[in-house]
Amino acid sequence: MSTTGLPAPATAGERPEPGERDRYRAYVLFALAVVGFMCAVDKVVITMFVEPIKKEFGLSDTQIGLMTGIAFAVMHGVASVPLARWADRGNRKWIIGGSFTVWTLMTAASGAAANFWHLLAARIGVGIGEAGCVPATHSMIGDYYPRHLRPRALGAHSAGTFLGMLGGMLGGGILVQTVGWRAGFFWLGLAGLVLAAIFHFTVREPVRVDAIAQPTAGPRLLDQLGDLRAYALLMVAFSTTSLAGSSVTVWLPSYYERAFALPPIHIGLGLGLCIGVATAIGSTIGGAVAVRHARHSRSWSSGYAAWATVLVMPFYLGSFHAPSALLSFVLLFAAYAVAGSILGPVFSTLQDLVSPGARATALAMVALAGVLVGQGLGPLLVGAISDALRVKGAGAEGLRTAMTTVAMVNFLTIFAFWALQRRIKSLAARESH
Repeated sequence: MSTTGLPAPATAGERPEPGERDRYRAYVLFALAVVGFMCAVDKVVITMFVEPIKKEFGLSDTQIGLMTGIAFAVMHGVASVPLARWADRGNRKWIIGGSFTVWTLMTAASGAAANFWHLLAARIGVGIGEAGCVPATHSMIGDYYPRHLRPRALGAHSAGTFLGMLGGMLGGGILVQTVGWRAGFFWLGLAGLVLAAIFHFTVREPVRVDAIAQPTAGPRLLDQLGDLRAYALLMVAFSTTSLAGSSVTVWLPSYYERAFALPPIHIGLGLGLCIGVATAIGSTIGGAVAVRHARHSRSWSSGYAAWATVLVMPFYLGSFHAPSALLSFVLLFAAYAVAGSILGPVFSTLQDLVSPGARATALAMVALAGVLVGQGLGPLLVGAISDALRVKGAGAEGLRTAMTTVAMVNFLTIFAFWALQRRIKSLAARESH
């Protein structure tokens, strides 16, 4: 550990100068953002392939919801906790690189699917592979960056991840119209393998912040999670915002095709800008703002997240009911820009609540709830409601109603963030006496 509290890269016999250390730290953040970018690309690109896959295999909306939701989410969530526990104790570089390799191989395998069940199995494989990425990444960032810089670093990483939404949607739209969905999966898998190799040979494992501060055995996991009520409230907020957001995101490409008859490239560009670029801009700005305001207040970030979510809702719901595609995209861009601004502050709050030795596990457990509820139940729920409401010639209307219904869950997110702010203030008051 350096005298500034910043962990240096774990290289034997090497103590880099501050300038060199800062440059390398910035490179590691960039490399992790690229991994997050590809994680998002391989996760969301299937949404741009939904309609041709549906036509080729003769699938219903409920089956599409099963494939894009539960198939990915259940095994992703189940695998994330043990992988995160390993990340809290083992070499995170190897976990991230190995996960990257697995999910890119399964992405390539998706293009060889002969039927719905083959594709379902491949998507389960992608989910398992991606399970080891985010918790280990956040744990590594927590050791490279001190507390007052973490919101900005985590916001920058989130920006890279959400730019992957642009890459997945715009790239997916281009791929499906040029080489088709099968070749599209293959080329994405090949690109991922090249990037995984670069990551392996250029990124080093950092010294752990808690390596000296904690005994080898460490306290029980429940003790490491800090105040369990605050942690539970954060888990509720993650779950409800994931249900309101992730479930709708899966269906947006189909909605724009059904409602406005847009070609895939136009849909991919519009959604990539609205979800990817807007969220990246929001997360970058939100992280920078949090560095200034949350430095001396651990409750500021949760209060900010509550008010930001209030502001999101009229833009978000309005985008589903706009009479034109352009207006819908404008409203959606505003919604995701505001929503993205809470990412850095909220992820930093999670690291404030738990001990350094449980960062990856704590995030994985929170993400597990969000993945199972949002990415697992959500797309299936939207698809089932859409199928139930659909009548001949009214596919877009049924899907619009389904998305609106599920998006209303975000009002529970607002309540959870406000309750979390009050809880953190109460804990701070106790500590001061």
